[in-house]
Amino acid sequence: MKQLISLSVQRPKAIIAAWLLLLVVSAPFALKLEGALKAGGFSNPRGESVHAQHTLEQAFHEAPNSLLIVLHDRAGSVRSAVDEARQAARRPGVTTITDERAHPEWVSKDGRTTFLQVGFSGDNTTVQNVVPTLRDDVRAAVSKDVEVDVTGAPALDYALNVHSKEDVTRAEMIAFPVLFIVLLLVFRSLVAMAVPLVMAGVTLALTQAIGYGMAQVTDVNSLFTNIVSMVGLAVAVDYSLFIVKRFREELADGQDVPTAVGRSMRTVGHSVLFSGLAVVVAMSALFVPRAMSFTSIALGGVAVAVVAVTMAMTLLPAVLRLLGHRINAGTLRRRKKATAASVVPKAEAGRVSKHPLLILAVLVAGFVALAWPATQLTLRVPVASADILPAGDSARVGIARIKQDIGVREMFPVEVVLTAHAKDSSALLTSATDIADYAKNAKGADSVQGVSTLGLPAGSLPQALADGTGLDTAGKAAVGQLWTAVGDTLVTRVLVTPDADPDSAATHHLVSDLRSHLKSDTSPGVKAELAGATATGSDFDDLVVGSIPLVVLVVALLSFLILFLAFRSTVLPLLALAFNVLVVGASLGFLALVAGGADHSINSVTPLMLFAVMFGLSMDYMVIMIGRMREMYLDGASHRDAVLGGLARTAGLVNGAAAIMVAVFVSFTSAQISIVRELGISLATAVVLDAVVIRRLLMPATLLLLGDRIWGGNRRSAPQEAGSVVAAASVSAPAGTELPPTGPDLSAPTPR
Repeated sequence: MKQLISLSVQRPKAIIAAWLLLLVVSAPFALKLEGALKAGGFSNPRGESVHAQHTLEQAFHEAPNSLLIVLHDRAGSVRSAVDEARQAARRPGVTTITDERAHPEWVSKDGRTTFLQVGFSGDNTTVQNVVPTLRDDVRAAVSKDVEVDVTGAPALDYALNVHSKEDVTRAEMIAFPVLFIVLLLVFRSLVAMAVPLVMAGVTLALTQAIGYGMAQVTDVNSLFTNIVSMVGLAVAVDYSLFIVKRFREELADGQDVPTAVGRSMRTVGHSVLFSGLAVVVAMSALFVPRAMSFTSIALGGVAVAVVAVTMAMTLLPAVLRLLGHRINAGTLRRRKKATAASVVPKAEAGRVSKHPLLILAVLVAGFVALAWPATQLTLRVPVASADILPAGDSARVGIARIKQDIGVREMFPVEVVLTAHAKDSSALLTSATDIADYAKNAKGADSVQGVSTLGLPAGSLPQALADGTGLDTAGKAAVGQLWTAVGDTLVTRVLVTPDADPDSAATHHLVSDLRSHLKSDTSPGVKAELAGATATGSDFDDLVVGSIPLVVLVVALLSFLILFLAFRSTVLPLLALAFNVLVVGASLGFLALVAGGADHSINSVTPLMLFAVMFGLSMDYMVIMIGRMREMYLDGASHRDAVLGGLARTAGLVNGAAAIMVAVFVSFTSAQISIVRELGISLATAVVLDAVVIRRLLMPATLLLLGDRIWGGNRRSAPQEAGSVVAAASVSAPAGTELPPTGPDLSAPTPR
């Protein structure tokens, strides 16, 4: 890395030209990213329900993907529009079209609403691309009085991708003007303000191009673009802020431009490198669940952090080398200069130093109290609900229309899939009968359908299933949907219609109940699994909950190693983990209060993503502040003076960086997609708590209580007189003057 930085300083034009060439080459691929993103990702690919669904598709020749065309006639009966819609829906890839003639229950009681189920042979992404044209074709074919909406899993995924792109665009349009203002207030120079924004734009563009390449070799969903914008804007701007600020200070101290760039990169650049590494480590932990949603987040977070750090280590020093003193061009009329005393008032430092134990106890109690509502949260990924989408979206309107006028419970049954070798047909039938009998009385079940519920005499049922003896045409059709053979394997299913919506707690409890029964009461030689939307969601939720300990452990161990290498301390990494747990818990508690809903449920993805992102980003503050405190201590300050003086020196910088992150995350609270909105709320809350409460109060109070054993290393000189460093940082500078830097670095330990 030192060689790269040296090259950037020595040949800045060549480095900038290389980055511009890379940007030009990458631009076409970045523009193709949206079309390369896959759908879904909120299922456990190794889960029982996914395997059971594949068994059903193979055994009963069911279309792997289907869309629902919802028709609602405002003027009268909708039946007259069914044939027109059916004809308009025919196209390559369609394998089946089922309507109310096969399922009379698919028509509302007033006769104004119905739907057609269109089965496709293609994969989910292929079917997604059909959604807009299918909707337009059917609308053109039916009467103007008929409202047409297309819904179903591929349509919901299509809408999710579309609105995710809109959310990112909207958030960036909000964030960039806010960042413009924040950076202008921090730098009070138009050129200095523009540099971090340009770096952020380059970072986002290149990462999107990298995302397109990743999508060619693995499945990536729309969460990739959201996390790239969220994390990318935050880290790219913050890293540039740290380095540009130090560069301007070096110039103000009389250093020539090459020396100022070199010193800035050796000090603050050192901190940025460790901070970026912490983000990469934290985001990499999200590979643990091995589900597309988490993998997409991990890929986006890792890629954008690597690009941001590489840019900060190469492109940014080259730009600063060329700009030189022009970095201060466009300077606005300066207001009265704030001293370190105004950043961390002497009275505040006094309270922290005089009553650290009281402050520690009160703040920890406050964090625990704020986190308490999080204990009531239920982690549940929406699997058969369109509530994640904006209210006016066609896919959400369609599913809401079915739910209101017809009912969705019959559309999303819990399916018990049983398989056995042909020689074990009697055991298979016995198991199917026992399960159907149990399900009839299970709490949360409304109706049950299986081969044993068709009304055939028990004695003649085995023969009827074997060769159709005693069955009429309708009976054979019914049996064909419930019992079949695939080679020498028999497959049957029991359909359990819940008495509540598929995303409800009651239906999730029904799934758990049936699974417990299957484990204990299935006959030998018979394999039983659950399929259906609720079972798929339950498997994903279990995957998330089961992954939490390992994700936390991976982040904790790797971050411990990084901070140990940075500070040569075992206590500081443990403090970082403890502080982050407090912040994440309190943020989830706040989220439960404002967005948990009546059933206190949030998306399963949110907690793990919050933990990983916040842990990575909070390392910025940890490295900057602790690094400055440690250096002051090693330079001879007393432990108390090092803690309070380092706090005074870095609090303003951290506040500016936090304001940038809050601006970015708040911009995502306008998102139409609920999971993105949840993340925006929780991350903005976490940053405020971390920067304002943890770093300015809780961390210094804890450090004062622990004493100087946390620092390690050899001091350069005897401790200064108590209070001298704090006094120098907060009292001696006259109002309206710049504070000269104490020691060689304002943010990180100088490599020795």
